[in-house]
Amino acid sequence: MSPSSSTTLTLDLDLTAAVTGFESARAATPAHHRLVKHYSSVLLVGPPASDDLLELVMHMFTEDEADVVQHLPPLRPRTVEQVARKCGRGVKDVRWVLEHLVGNKRIILGLGDPRKYTILPILPGTFEMTLMKPDLDGINGWHKQFSEIFERIWGTGFIRDYISVNPAFVRFLPAANVSDTLYMAWPSVRLEDILDRYDKFAIGHCQCRISTQLTGEGCGKPTENCVWIGPLADIVLDRGLMRPASKQEVIEVKRHAEDNACVTWMMNEFGDPRGNVSCSCCGCCCRAMQTVNQLSAPGLISKPHFMPQRAVDSCTGCSFCVGVCPVGAMEKSGRQVRFDATRCIGCGLCIVACTFGALELRPVERPQPPEKSWAAMVGKGVPDVFSNLFKLWVRRNVMRKSTPSPPRAPGRQP
Repeated sequence: MSPSSSTTLTLDLDLTAAVTGFESARAATPAHHRLVKHYSSVLLVGPPASDDLLELVMHMFTEDEADVVQHLPPLRPRTVEQVARKCGRGVKDVRWVLEHLVGNKRIILGLGDPRKYTILPILPGTFEMTLMKPDLDGINGWHKQFSEIFERIWGTGFIRDYISVNPAFVRFLPAANVSDTLYMAWPSVRLEDILDRYDKFAIGHCQCRISTQLTGEGCGKPTENCVWIGPLADIVLDRGLMRPASKQEVIEVKRHAEDNACVTWMMNEFGDPRGNVSCSCCGCCCRAMQTVNQLSAPGLISKPHFMPQRAVDSCTGCSFCVGVCPVGAMEKSGRQVRFDATRCIGCGLCIVACTFGALELRPVERPQPPEKSWAAMVGKGVPDVFSNLFKLWVRRNVMRKSTPSPPRAPGRQP
């Protein structure tokens, strides 16, 4: 697909779940309730248990599938033999169920030798794996309903509980045509310099934008701009989740996304031989950006290395910068434009949009460079993350004990 053409999401929703193998449960069982407990765990960055989460679990797993998957507790991968013993079923039968969920529905993960299986967080994890596609032919009505339920859960703002600290796992890059002079001193923010370190790339469709289009809230911007880089690309290529691409194609895809007012993010590291991941996002669909512009919780995103500076005498108050800012950092107030530095991600789209030359991107004082590796990035946030998870676990348990338990569905107890 040419990066110069916009991707339109066209679905054949007449395909039935029974034909495609995407069945859902007809009634909640004890196994579904146990899975709700798994997916709501703070160890999986889970939302609180709710009717919506139960509906999502029932949509993901039939009664038979839930009977197997309930024996995959958070962060404890198990072999097929272990699961078979837990649920009292034959190994061949259990393996078929697990492999179907790994390879067809793509809602659990199978890895390693001997192969072990595990459930993933709803976000990040299950949401991405379910909607991650090398093309859009595999999207059907089951995915549409999955997205509708997920969007309701996301809309509760549960993720705010997990980003009250600042692990800064994500950073945004300035738009390519803002100013070449900035890149001379900052190779870690120049896309070409980042990509030059690797020789393998994979491209797929943005799961956030697919989900919003499936629910009728999409912005119509290009979807094929999600990229995995270096050895990490093997993970998604081996699973058929993305297609291989060249470095030049990645650059063209990213530039096309910027032409459509999207901005590119990377993980907040520079140079790790294991690779990186990236997408080109818009403020209306991207989950990372929504933590800023909808939840007012920017802790997930690293502070920018550059910020716009305005020449007051040149500003006409046209508000072009307001319209293009993906995180609401620019706001029109009367004839003036106000700038909120706490929201700014340093993408530079406002500079590109300003036809009067009233804005330019300037380096910030004492910027924090990207981490040197994934290990350094994760390790830096571990103390705060675990402290926050423990406090959240205590708070939820206090709330759970003070709330009457719903009646359990009849059936075999797990």
